[in-house]
Amino acid sequence: MRFEFEHLGTPTPFELTEGLHQLGGGPEDHVHLEGLPPGLLTLRIESQRLMVEAVRSFTVNAVRVLPGVARLVLPGEVLGLPDGMCLRVLAEPGAPERGVGTVAVLKGLLTDSETRPSRAATLTCLTGLDVGRAHALAEACTNIGRGEGVALRLRDRAVSRMHARILREDSGFVLEDLGTPNGVFLNGVRLEAPARLADGDVVELGRSLLRFQAAFDDASGANPDAPEPVEDAAAARNGAQALLPPERRPPRSDGWIIALGVLLALSGLVLTYALTAAG
Repeated sequence: MRFEFEHLGTPTPFELTEGLHQLGGGPEDHVHLEGLPPGLLTLRIESQRLMVEAVRSFTVNAVRVLPGVARLVLPGEVLGLPDGMCLRVLAEPGAPERGVGTVAVLKGLLTDSETRPSRAATLTCLTGLDVGRAHALAEACTNIGRGEGVALRLRDRAVSRMHARILREDSGFVLEDLGTPNGVFLNGVRLEAPARLADGDVVELGRSLLRFQAAFDDASGANPDAPEPVEDAAAARNGAQALLPPERRPPRSDGWIIALGVLLALSGLVLTYALTAAG
């Protein structure tokens, strides 16, 4: 797995193999990074999945993670460290940036299973006993909490039985706090009113962090397999033919003109015969 450590504006790239690694500025740290406190970070890499734990508070994409809490970190995310230092988790070369490919890559990192990417939005647990678990937001209302009757149940004692709710609307998903004493945090900020979720947002309930991933959706919303309307198809064909040079245009159907000419000629012969007979 590829990383980049930045200190005083100087980036230092490095790679780590699967296993357990201790990062810090001490002489006994497996990966010595000048400027870091000794033994600051513990990185566990298994099947291309990265879990990070620190002895001091740190951030991931500006969202705070408490000391001693193991946090799932995805490629492209940035760890904020003391004194303005940061650690970037680099994506593998050639990895797609967006679309179905990205969804498939994330599913593989989070679940270790070969499942087809879902078109539904998802919430993925980043910490705690449910880490790596992804829940599809397929219903109009998704209740989250520790109780047995909720759609998304978290094994976290700091989470209330009915802690939060996500409502699906035409324009997206809205997060609500259900009046819990510990509150709901969105990207590190306590929720005071219902808020709309955006792709990549991190929801904090108790000691659990959940990452929201928006559904993959075609911008046009069109069905590529739908048959083309007859009128539109004919107009499209006529427009395309008009753009072709004359020598490449298909012959036009002029049969009706020929038939009309034959009919007029026969009418003339009949009229001539009638006048001759009358004379």
